[in-house]
Amino acid sequence: MADKYSIDEILSEYSNKYKTNNRPEADKPEDFDISFDKPREARTAPEIPDIPMDSTAENAVEKTKDIAKTVSAAEDKAESVVTSDASSDAKADGFLLAEDLILKNDTPVDDEIAMLTARKISRLSSHGGRRRRDDELSAEPVRRTSLKDMKLGLEGKIIPQSQYLTDIDEEEEDIPESDADDEYTRRSAALEKHRRSKVESFVLDSLDDADDAEKSKTNKISYGQKEFENYDEAPKVLNDILQIKSNLFLRLCVLLFTGLSSLLITIANDLELPVIRIFDRSVSPSAFLFSNTIMGLLSLGVSYTIMTAGIKNMFLRKPDNDSIAAVGIFVSVIAGIATLFEPDSVRDCYYHVYVSAAIMGLIFNTLGKMMTVQRTEKNFRYIAGDFDRYAVKSVDGSTAVNLGRGAVPVNANMAAMRKTGFVEDFINNSYAPDVSDRFAKYSAPIVLIAGFLTGLLSFICDKHAGSSIEKIYVALAAFSGTVTMCSSLSLILAVNLPISKATNKYLQYSSVILGYSAVEEYSETNSVMVDAVQLFPKESVDLVNLKLLSTEPLDECILLASSLVFRADSVLKNSFYKILKGKLDMLYPVESYIYEDERGLSGWIDNKRVLLGTRQHMEDHSIDGLPPASKEAEYGKGNVILYLSISGVICTMFVLKVTPSMSVTKWMQSLEREGVVTVVRNVDGFLTQEFLECLFDLDKGSVTMLPFRYHKEYENEVGYNERESSPMMCSGSFPAFAMLITGVKRIKSAAQLGIAIQVGSVALGAAICLISMLLGTFAQITPTLIIVYHLVFAGITLAMLGSKKV
Repeated sequence: MADKYSIDEILSEYSNKYKTNNRPEADKPEDFDISFDKPREARTAPEIPDIPMDSTAENAVEKTKDIAKTVSAAEDKAESVVTSDASSDAKADGFLLAEDLILKNDTPVDDEIAMLTARKISRLSSHGGRRRRDDELSAEPVRRTSLKDMKLGLEGKIIPQSQYLTDIDEEEEDIPESDADDEYTRRSAALEKHRRSKVESFVLDSLDDADDAEKSKTNKISYGQKEFENYDEAPKVLNDILQIKSNLFLRLCVLLFTGLSSLLITIANDLELPVIRIFDRSVSPSAFLFSNTIMGLLSLGVSYTIMTAGIKNMFLRKPDNDSIAAVGIFVSVIAGIATLFEPDSVRDCYYHVYVSAAIMGLIFNTLGKMMTVQRTEKNFRYIAGDFDRYAVKSVDGSTAVNLGRGAVPVNANMAAMRKTGFVEDFINNSYAPDVSDRFAKYSAPIVLIAGFLTGLLSFICDKHAGSSIEKIYVALAAFSGTVTMCSSLSLILAVNLPISKATNKYLQYSSVILGYSAVEEYSETNSVMVDAVQLFPKESVDLVNLKLLSTEPLDECILLASSLVFRADSVLKNSFYKILKGKLDMLYPVESYIYEDERGLSGWIDNKRVLLGTRQHMEDHSIDGLPPASKEAEYGKGNVILYLSISGVICTMFVLKVTPSMSVTKWMQSLEREGVVTVVRNVDGFLTQEFLECLFDLDKGSVTMLPFRYHKEYENEVGYNERESSPMMCSGSFPAFAMLITGVKRIKSAAQLGIAIQVGSVALGAAICLISMLLGTFAQITPTLIIVYHLVFAGITLAMLGSKKV
């Protein structure tokens, strides 16, 4: 009674579907291996008796019981009929049922199975009878978002006396501007993540397998530390860096102890200050020599890596900073050990042991290495994080000349930013040799030659030694003193100071310079290539007014202009994004587009030719309906005017206000002062070379526009690459990029100044030692004098480099 269809309707549907008189004649029983001779009985659907309705109250209960019994009996009978009829129809269609497999058996049909079948039919009937056809429209069509359903926020921006404005629904609440900005940021991040995942997934499996096999065979090692090759290794690489930092700190503590101990003993004896008698050179020369030599041996042992690397590089004819420090401590300790066999000779002070000065050289060397490791740790913590990475890359010379279009010299050194997922060679670039190592390559042999000459001259010029043994001691002391005097202890700081200073500054602006290799590669840069979108961040270009010039609906004009703007990646994206409230699904697909240099965009949308550009752009295409120049000036009020044309008809005039960013202006002018030309990729007709130079207050020739025919080459240079090797990277903003380019130039200038100071230190030290030996006054060059000499030059270096801006 409660079912949607009655039992009669169910039986009628089955009888219509399985009519026996329309079926072909059954095959003869002898044609089958199994015969079914059970006769088919005709069955008729039971009739549900009409139940008379009696309104008498006192018989209601009794009649209700009778009705329930009658209905129950009818349903049971109907279910039996349906079961039997369904079984018969299935046989007629050629299907074998379970009961048919029982040959010539009088076992009755399973009523439970038949009952389940009837109930399934009843449930199927409750779904509405039939399925919707494939070509049949759904009951509720999907509604596409329309501009008419949105509040565009154009109040006060539409120029009056425009008769074709479309009414905007004001019932919908407006989205606050701050929420729109947040939504823009969120959607942009989601879109970028989606694009990145698509690019990452588009890699051939065979290539992946080959790369993985190659990487598994070779674990790249750079400067004794495993190279950073994927983000899964970040904790291990960071642990290695921290371990090196810990070892250097322990070494520094030991060197400070040995150095200060030796220094106090030496200064007290050289200046004749009160000192414990056991360390008094005039009272106990053996104890004095022994204590200094022991301190030297301890320092040498704790700095064994400097010793092995420095001496090895000397023999390989590739000396570096470690070589200078290693030679100084090695020669001083050898001289101290030799003097222990004749301790009384040091009592008369006509030669000295320079162990304390050599230990100071090791201390300065360790300080320089700690600065390098600390810089590496800071950079690694940053690049191992989750942020957009743009590697700074050099553009090929011939390509750079073409892209510069005459504004870049023939010896073009152009830099650009390339988005990447991983920056390779981190350790290699962080610990790469610098200009101080190259200086040491030439200064170390000179220092050794100067020491050797001083030692030889001591046999001739020194008048204090009485015996041959004492002459040998004097020669060793002269050699050791000259080497420590010319070792330029602050040499390693000449480069590390400006780079460390720049690192601390750049990290605050999401920029990273890994090492001096960045200075060597990009310090000669004379041009950079950027996108106009990077020069105009949010709020820089704003739509202040618009005017309809045809009968085209306002929403259609905005959608067509927005579609072209987003397809070409114009600087107008932010303005139209705010108008659309972030609903980019409304945009039309752009079939194709081109940019006419200094004119505007031209594209095909829905078989319509759409132009968006300057007045000259419209005139070049013979577009009629442009307002007079006087009216344009009246509407624009000193702002930028752009026109939209659809199918050859002028439709809309957009009035744009362009405000330069203070940070972009600052760094554009900084690049100009460094002699760097900015090459701008642009798709907006109003952004010309003259406009940008006036907007950012630049001299003529500081900016050049990239022709549209080179946009493909531009994409090849800045397109996404999964892995990229670079000593510099940033977050992709123009200020961060310009900061790196100007920074490497300033670092190079500061490093050259520091090296010049060290050249003076080496030359002056060698001259003092040689002249003193020729005059027979070399004994006046005490360890205290050498330490003061190096501290003075270290102070000069710190003061000069501290005043340099990076």
